[in-house]
Amino acid sequence: MFTAAFDTRLKVIVSNCGFTRFHKYYSGKLKGWTSARYMPLINDRYENNPDKVPFDFPEIIAAFAPRPFLASSPTGDSNFEVSGVRDAISSAKPIYRLLGHEEHLQANYPECAHDFPPEVREVAYRFIDQHLKK
Repeated sequence: MFTAAFDTRLKVIVSNCGFTRFHKYYSGKLKGWTSARYMPLINDRYENNPDKVPFDFPEIIAAFAPRPFLASSPTGDSNFEVSGVRDAISSAKPIYRLLGHEEHLQANYPECAHDFPPEVREVAYRFIDQHLKK
């Protein structure tokens, strides 16, 4: 997702078990996002406090617009609270609407845990295929 926010060569974006609103990530305990391979500044500069982080996932998703984005968020994902994904999608929807491509912002909420089983992958593959063939 972070690459897609800055690199418009990515024409279609899919995230599976990849995010939730910072306040809903383990009830706002952001330590899991702070390793060197993710976002160490969340710890170093923003003290793992979601109120201090100057962005959240609605802004990241809005940065994709109008490119197609599918969020696959399993309802039983213990890492990424599904309600935070729903919030982020809902918050980014007006940007897609403003740009005339509300249908490019999609979400899939499969009944499974933190996983990417074959049937969920098929939804992602169809989404990618649909938009790359245009």
